Formats: sequence, structure tokens, C-alpha cells
Amino acid sequence: MDIILKDGKGQGSTKVNLASNIFGLPMNEHLLHTVAKAYRANARQGTHATKTKAMVSGGGKKPFKQKGTGEARQGSSRSPLNPGGGVSHGPQPRDYNEKINKAIKQQALAVVLSNRFKTGNISLVTTFGLSSYSTKSISKVVATFGGKKSLLIDAEGNDYLFKSCRNIYGVNSVSAKDVNAYDVLDSENVILTQAALVALNARFGEVI
Repeated sequence: MDIILKDGKGQGSTKVNLASNIFGLPMNEHLLHTVAKAYRANARQGTHATKTKAMVSGGGKKPFKQKGTGEARQGSSRSPLNPGGGVSHGPQPRDYNEKINKAIKQQALAVVLSNRFKTGNISLVTTFGLSSYSTKSISKVVATFGGKKSLLIDAEGNDYLFKSCRNIYGVNSVSAKDVNAYDVLDSENVILTQAALVALNARFGEVI
């Protein structure tokens, strides 16, 4: 499996061989669904909360006498039946985390990268060529190689790249050591540098 290495203008003819254990795996929808669901669940804070009858302040006094009013008997004005009362069976803080082992995460990343390669949605560039913060430069790269939703992968964390991407809607950047399957799933196109490809090969060589 080969991919054309291009410069920032989209020109190039040099072929680079891609590792089959990263870019040559068959599609596995069940694996991707499981991993994506876990990533989304782990991103939830779980801090939602409502007050129950016991948590709402006030209501210690019986609203009206037990008998003789014609109304249903009430022991507290903070009952869920009354305005200002507590909430019955409302959400309470909880932990949504789902544990996924490292090998499964790596396999899911390889599967989705393989899918992007097969559909022609991966581009390999020599470098992003950033020596300063430049949203305009990254916009040109995205327009040349990607689309509205693109993921840019460099070898290491690049502050110039990160801050140049964050003002462009739908464009995200990540380092090769931190990229995960959900990052790739959430984008339509992947643009990675030659150094990022080397880092990915090293990363997968340790696990797969």
C-alpha cells in the first residue's frame, strides 16, 4: 500500500509505503461503535443533579390541617406534587466512565485509519510549514487536501498548529501519540505529516 507524499501546494510524486497493520485492516463497525460510545461516555461530567423532597429547603410545617378542608392530605409544601417542591426520580451525579484496554483502542484507531485510506480521505504532506501562528496558512492546507471537517496530525504537540486550527470551524489538530479513533471518526479527512507517519509506525510497533 502506497501513498503519494505531497508538499503544501498538493504537488508530489514520491510514493511512501504504509504499514498494513495500521492502514490495511478490514472494517469492524462493532468495534468502532463500542470504542466511540466509550469515548463519548467518558467525556460526560455526570454532574447533573436535581433536588429531592428531602433536599429542598423549607416545608417543615404542615400546609393545612389533615381533615376538613376537602383537599388531599399534605405533610409538606415541598412535595413533588406542589410548585417549588422536590423532583421525583430526577437525575443525580454519577460516573459514566467505560473502561477500554489499550490494545482495543489501538485496534480501533487502526481500523478507522484503514477506512479513511481506502476511501481516499488521507493525505500525506511533508510538513505544515508553520513558524508562527497563521490561520490563513492552515486554511490553505485544508482547502488543498481536505474538506470542511479535517483532522491534522503532526509528530508532536505543535502550539502553532493547534492555535492556527482552533479558529477554523470543523478543523482539529492532534499529535500522533495522542490521536484516537474518535478523533478520526469525528472528521471526514485526515492530513498527516511525514514525521507523524513515522511516529504512528513507532506507536503501533509497541502494541501490535
